[in-house]
This record gives sequence, structure tokens and C-alpha cells, in this order.
Amino acid sequence: MRPAASPPHTAMRPDGSRLIKFYFGEDLPFVSHGRGVFVHDTDGRRYLDGCSGAVTANLGHADPEILRTMSEQAERITFAHRGSFHSEQSERLADRLSEMTGYPYVFLCNSGSEAVETALRLTLQYWRERGEPERARFVSHAVSYHGATLGGLSLSGHPQRRWAAEALLHGFNELTPPYAYRFAEGRDDASFTALLTERAAQVLDAHGSAAAGVVVEPVGGAAGGAITPPDGYLPALAGLCRERGLPLIADEIMTGMGRTGTMLASQHWDVQPDMVVLGKGMGAGYAPVSAVLVGEHFIDTIAAGTASVTNGHTYGGNPLGSAVALAVLEAIESRDLVANAAARGKQLRAGLEELAARHEVIGEVRGLGLLQGLELVSDRATRSPGDPIGSLTRAAVLAARDAGLLVYPATGGINDAILVAPPLTVTAQETDLLLELLDTALTALDKKLNKTLNKKLDKKLDKKTSGKTSPTA
Repeated sequence: MRPAASPPHTAMRPDGSRLIKFYFGEDLPFVSHGRGVFVHDTDGRRYLDGCSGAVTANLGHADPEILRTMSEQAERITFAHRGSFHSEQSERLADRLSEMTGYPYVFLCNSGSEAVETALRLTLQYWRERGEPERARFVSHAVSYHGATLGGLSLSGHPQRRWAAEALLHGFNELTPPYAYRFAEGRDDASFTALLTERAAQVLDAHGSAAAGVVVEPVGGAAGGAITPPDGYLPALAGLCRERGLPLIADEIMTGMGRTGTMLASQHWDVQPDMVVLGKGMGAGYAPVSAVLVGEHFIDTIAAGTASVTNGHTYGGNPLGSAVALAVLEAIESRDLVANAAARGKQLRAGLEELAARHEVIGEVRGLGLLQGLELVSDRATRSPGDPIGSLTRAAVLAARDAGLLVYPATGGINDAILVAPPLTVTAQETDLLLELLDTALTALDKKLNKTLNKKLDKKLDKKTSGKTSPTA
């Protein structure tokens, strides 16, 4: 049952809701409950959560161990401000994150966007403590997404999300994206890596002593859809940063905590960034919690100077969020979910490749582990996205939902794409079901596209024949 409509009001939206939504009047189902990899709506429909919500619900829904931890912690205390108390929960969470990732220091936040802002501010403070306050220019990729706050949006190469706030943003997104499908122009991986590295060096050198650091997603997420760089690129970029004494900051909000088949996605290339930003799967959708993993030299520099970090948020490091995140980390380790992500990721990738062979709308399959992306095209030969851009993405998301499957939209403003990223707990049987439902959705999408194409061809034919007279007998 849907909630009753609110009483009439002059400021009401046409759908009768007072809640401000992404799209006014959009007729989304109302969620009822979730169990494992499935979500149910209030009309009784079941959906396989093929994108973990927003690549967040890494343990699926209603996990008994996490719910028990939430209840037990809530009975003790849910909130204590870090300015008044330390908490056992946040200390233990920092210790476990350090043990599992190798980073010596951890700053706790609430959301991925806040964690990105914290990473930027820690870097700026680091440079000021070193006596180099002019270093304030960050660099990121031209197709990327780093969060909804102004610093994160300044890093983001995502036109749809930037446009309303553009007047307040910096143009940090200068690096050529490691997005071979759109930017390699026929080059092999080695040649494309060389081009990307050369251009990155030019950008960094152009900023000179104003450069503060480089922020990248090891595997792209919401902008572009699992954009996976050529193998040599991330190590080469890390080398450029080392040569110039600049920090490399990895945004692993979407990729961290085992999503790609390693604890951190940067480990696929044996790269250890100076900072790593975590979020989403760290709390697995059970509590808002995020973190910045920080290298020793940052904290040593600050400790030798002001010995104070002038940054933080009200709920950052609260006992409830910390306890939940700690339980999530324990579940990831005790259930061997990183290995499961790698194994199920191979199964998912093989199935997606098979679907691509049968569905012309798929231009490319890419990704790592359980973060897989489908590039969607209206024409494989020309690699054309939808018209308008984003229309294919939306059509695919709706077709999947109609089939009982949830996928994540990942158009980056120059392409159409979706993410397929089920919970790390997904089984082999559930992965097969996901692929079956996606096949159904793609078949429906193919029919819709063919119908649209036929209408366009009919219109062109009508224009060619209009005005012509029939030949006389």
C-alpha cells in the first residue's frame, strides 16, 4: 500500500508529495523490506538487488549479525561527540581498518562526500604546516565522480551533477580519462598508457608549485560505469606524483572493502596511494559511516606543527556507526567475502560477455570483481550513445526494474552506461538469476530500440517521398 496523499496545498508537486525527489513526479515503487540480495516493495514485487542499492549494501539486506550489533550498541549509546569523548568503538574500528589495509591512521566521517572533503582539507593543512600554502590545486579525471559537496563536485567530471553549482566549483577535472572505449582512439594499452601519462605530466607541470595533489578513482563508478584503466596507468600516475612530491589520493568509496576482489582496488596494480577515501560498503547500508586512510608523513607533519586537525562533522566517528562498520569488517573477513567477490565476479563477467554477444545495445563490458559496467550504445559501429545522452541508461534501468532487477545508472555526460554490482554475499545461483533477469531486460530494451529505429526510418522515408507525384499512366 502506498501512503495516503497529503492534503491539498498551493505548493504541492503534481504527484501529491511534499518530499523533494530526484525527479518530480517520478513513479517509483515504495520499498517494504529486504532479505539477503532481494528487496520487496509495498505492492508485493520482489527485486534482485543487482547494484547493492548504490553499490553500498555489500552484505545484502537484514543481515542478522549486523542487526544484532546495531541493537546491542543502540542500547548502550548511539551518539557521543568526538570533542567530548573518545569511544571504544571508533578506536577498534580504526585499528581494524589499519590491520586490513596497512594504513597507520584513520579519520572517521559519515559519508563518502564528507570523506573526500576531509582528504582535501588534510592535504591543504599538510601543505600549510610545511610552509607551502600556495599549494591548493588538485587534479582529477575529466570523467569522474567524487561526491555531492563542493570540493567533491569540483573534482568531478560529471556535467549533469555539476551544472547547477558550477558557479561555486573549481575546474580540477583536467586529466584525460583512462577510458579506452572513448579516448584510446585505436591505441593498444601500452600506447594509451603512455599518452595518459604524458598528458598527466603536462597538467601537473603546468600547475607547478600550486599543485596540491591528484585524486583518482582506481576504477570509475557513477560517471561512466566501471571505467577500468589500462594496467600500466595507475602505477605510472603514482610515479609522476612521487617525482613531484605530490600526494596521490584514491577515491575508493565505491571500490573499497572487497568490491573488486581485493580489499582495495588500487591493490590490483600494487599501488599504495598516500590517502584512501572509503565509504558506501564500509557501513554496507546499515549506518552512515566513511573514513580516510592516511599515510604516516601527513600526520607526522601535522603533529610536529599545530598538532590539531581543524576538521570534522557532528556525527563523525559516532559509536553506533563505528560499531556497525566494525561488524561489517568482521563479516567481510570471517565470511571470506573478498574471495567471493573475486569468484562471483568472474562468473558475472563471463555471463555479461555472453549477453553482449547477443544484445547489440551493449558496446563494451568492463570492470573488476563485483563492479561490472555495461557501455550502452545505439550503434555499435559508431559507438553512439543514446539520443539524448542518458536516454539509453534510463531505459535500461526501467527495463531491468520491470524484469525484477535493480541496476545502477552510470552515464557520465558523454556516454550511456549501467553498473551491475550485487552484494558481496551473492551466491552462484543468485548470480545466474541476475543474468537471467538482465537478459529479459535487455531483450525488452532491444525491442524498444528496434521500434524506435523503425519509426525514425519511416519518418525519413516519408520525407523523401513527400511532395512527389505519382507517375501518370
